Amino acid sequence: MLGRGLGGPRDPPGVAGYGSPMNTTTAARRARAGARARPHFFMAIKAALAAMLAWLVVQPLGGFAAEYSFYAPLGALAVVSTSVVRSARSALEVVLAILLGSVLALIAIGAPLPEPIPLGLAVVAGVIVGGAGLAGGMGSWVPLAAMFVLVAGKGDPIEYTAAYGGLTALGAVVGVGVYVAFPQLPLTPAALAQERLRTELADHLDELATALEREIVGERDWNSLRHSLAGTARDADGLMDEARDARRANWKAARWAESTERHDLRAQALQRLTGCVDEVIALVSDQRAEIRHDDPAAASLRASTAQALRCVAALLREEADPDAARADVSALRSRVVQAQSSTGDHHFAAAAIVLNLEQAVEAWT
Repeated sequence: MLGRGLGGPRDPPGVAGYGSPMNTTTAARRARAGARARPHFFMAIKAALAAMLAWLVVQPLGGFAAEYSFYAPLGALAVVSTSVVRSARSALEVVLAILLGSVLALIAIGAPLPEPIPLGLAVVAGVIVGGAGLAGGMGSWVPLAAMFVLVAGKGDPIEYTAAYGGLTALGAVVGVGVYVAFPQLPLTPAALAQERLRTELADHLDELATALEREIVGERDWNSLRHSLAGTARDADGLMDEARDARRANWKAARWAESTERHDLRAQALQRLTGCVDEVIALVSDQRAEIRHDDPAAASLRASTAQALRCVAALLREEADPDAARADVSALRSRVVQAQSSTGDHHFAAAAIVLNLEQAVEAWT
């Protein structure tokens, strides 16, 4: 069952005479778990290491390399990422951005115009070129490079361009090397986001059930609830996409293959579940739906729907088994058929709710 097995084994309780529950091993395990939940902590350490290494690599070169050595750490920081492939892409893009900005600056220098018009023209052109996507995600570096060459490299723009571009590229290569040596696979944030989404889906089903039981469906702003659910789903999908991206060119990916596959399957299930629950919310909250009518058949349908919603919510929380959820949804289907036969009404909304709940149960089992 997809809902099982996301978490690892629980920490062992303390044993009298053998230390407190928070012993050294437990504390270290919790510290590692906390760090994995925050991949930017490891990324910050690697960024600092890359910047220091880039600085050290440049020092023996001497000449203008020593004079402009700070551009090497800058290049290392420019490629900070949790993904090796993304770091390599950023390295290429930042070098291209510097070259484009430098070319624009050199063209502006040759224009017979009074200061600071060449600077303004170079910045305008840089913003346009950067916005055109020629430098990918590093487009903002194009006007920045043009400005640096015009202002900081005014005495010798060619030498400055060589130092700026070359040392930044060198630092970027060092940065990529650090990320290749110490790759990340940020599965923990994705797993936590999936848990939040699962909990929110179950909570919303319970809220719908309560609203149906208490006849207060019309008192709740269901649109805001749907927007909240969509935002949580986007966050979970985005973090899972980052984890998938981090697997590429990652020599550690093989050891996490089973865990990654499990989270991929859970992501697909949650995506289907989110669509089902969103549709159920829309159907229940629609005032035109026959299930909202004030008659005995509709009241009976509301009670059966509430029961099915609660059972599916319990399934998502791992408090009920799939067979129990299927039984309650099947009972709701029978009740819809009975209502259609006895009243002559179509009860399209109730039938659609049944279909979505059936799909939700199958998605999670």
